[in-house]
Amino acid sequence: MTKEEFIFSANFPNLEDADINTAYEYVSAMFSGVLTLWSVLPAAVRDSKRNLCINLLTAWYLMDTQPEEATGVIGNGGMSLNSKSVGGTSVSFTDLNIQEGLKQLNS
Repeated sequence: MTKEEFIFSANFPNLEDADINTAYEYVSAMFSGVLTLWSVLPAAVRDSKRNLCINLLTAWYLMDTQPEEATGVIGNGGMSLNSKSVGGTSVSFTDLNIQEGLKQLNS
């Protein structure tokens, strides 16, 4: 995947094609089933959904491994907040009960 193909490349302006392609290859292997999803849909819809999903996973991986390279995005690492306090600066996260294979996406 090149910067031109990566729909979130504007959020990673300093990354080279090789960096993006490495992330793409990693998530393509990690989530290999994504490239076979939606096979019953018309080709255009199927391909659009697969492309969006793999782009989102690539962006997640880059944010997880190289957050300093991202611009124009903010986050709390994807963790769901249980409670927060502004004056006393207190934050607690919800312990998510999810399948083991999806836990890495909490980051």
